[in-house]
Amino acid sequence: MTALLVAAYPPEGTDADPVALAVLEETAEYLGAGLSDLINLFQPERILIGGWAGLQLGTRFLPAVRHHATAYALRHPAGRVSIDLGLLGPDAVTVGAAILPLADFFARGGRRAEPEPEGPPPAWRTALEERAPH
Repeated sequence: MTALLVAAYPPEGTDADPVALAVLEETAEYLGAGLSDLINLFQPERILIGGWAGLQLGTRFLPAVRHHATAYALRHPAGRVSIDLGLLGPDAVTVGAAILPLADFFARGGRRAEPEPEGPPPAWRTALEERAPH
């Protein structure tokens, strides 16, 4: 990915590789088209692009993604969404996953999970365990 970006956006005084630019533009269009589906289905207020790819592509890539996302999305939901770069860095997935146990804990009102009921397991669980490879 880094080599592609360097070829598309070389240092001053060097010509950009037209194939690399075309690949990045096509990638922006595909990403924008995918985001437009999310915009149409869920009508989010904000979409964040992050992780290593978001950091690599950065601000040069974002205007094209925004353009294609709003061009493919329905007018009303597209006018209400903002598409930005995430600020959590390359560890965004890890940071987000670390919140899951806390969210579960707070969803239960700060109480521990209920223990499993004693007695025979339900029939569906027994059937799944019998089919699972050992």
